[in-house]
Amino acid sequence: MSKSGIATAYQAKVGSYTASSDARKGDRLLLNLVVELGMDGAGGRCVAELSGTDCAPVKLGEAVSVELDAGEGMTSVFTGEAAAVEVTATSQRVTAWDGMAMLGCTEVEEAYEDVTADFVVKDLMEKAGVTPGTVAKGPDLPAYAVHRGPRALAHLRRLAEMCGADLYTDGEGKVHFDVPKQGGADHEFQFGENILVMALEQPGARADSVEVWGEGAASAKGADKAHWLSTDLSGVNGKASVDDSGKAAQGKLGDRPMRILNGALRSGSAAGDSANARMDAVASRWIRGRLEVFGAPGVMPGDLVEVKKLPSDHAAAKFLTGGTKLRVRCVRHALDRRRGLITRIEF
Repeated sequence: MSKSGIATAYQAKVGSYTASSDARKGDRLLLNLVVELGMDGAGGRCVAELSGTDCAPVKLGEAVSVELDAGEGMTSVFTGEAAAVEVTATSQRVTAWDGMAMLGCTEVEEAYEDVTADFVVKDLMEKAGVTPGTVAKGPDLPAYAVHRGPRALAHLRRLAEMCGADLYTDGEGKVHFDVPKQGGADHEFQFGENILVMALEQPGARADSVEVWGEGAASAKGADKAHWLSTDLSGVNGKASVDDSGKAAQGKLGDRPMRILNGALRSGSAAGDSANARMDAVASRWIRGRLEVFGAPGVMPGDLVEVKKLPSDHAAAKFLTGGTKLRVRCVRHALDRRRGLITRIEF
């Protein structure tokens, strides 16, 4: 039950079974539920424990979906398929994964010419049978090869690093390849009201800037000569930095630069775009940590969160000056009979 006194509603479809807070719509009792969506792992995961052992076990590969409502309407928080089924003395525990795992099981071999990074990303997703969500465009790629051995997920992570993007799934199972967004907060939580746990830090970054070097003669000789070898790569170079306040800046290096060579980048603009995107990604993680709040099913990876009503003399206030927005990297919903629905948000 939420702090406002509104009981959490839920509906979990696990194979042919349905567990629901509305007894008229369900045929199994939900004992425990954990749903995780994140950027830094292998995508989404769901663990649902259903009562009873007199029902046939859920089959591997059967569809699993979960919806939660903490007072603002039903929200889809997981869509995937059963990956493991464990039968205990009194229950059946089903672990499910989503489309990110499909990318981790798919090998692709393909060559691309004169495309942007998003074309490669969407093609890899479609070959793996997953539905693309938001896909950032990324730099121009005169040529790009994908070979067997590394799975599609590994290739996408490499592209994401080049584009300063993150790879994650949402509650509907769509796979996103997106850069940090700007603007107002998607969610607000109030200190002393609906925040149960807060742990934040400002660790800074090991490298305060990046210098990206590409290859080819496009910048000096034109796009049609991108494949030429060049003795002078000064034009195929991009720089960006982040200052002590976590603000990214283009075109300059800091005191602790990281240098990267990427032969897929064949022009100065592409190298510059990659450098800028990488530092924007670093800036989006300038503050790290976690919140635990009363059930918030609407929070998704990539969303922006703002902490309100924090006392000015609180030690964390120096991290959160001027309406600082925290970018969600992982969200975990845990529903049980003892605590109700608790959401952990990691940055």
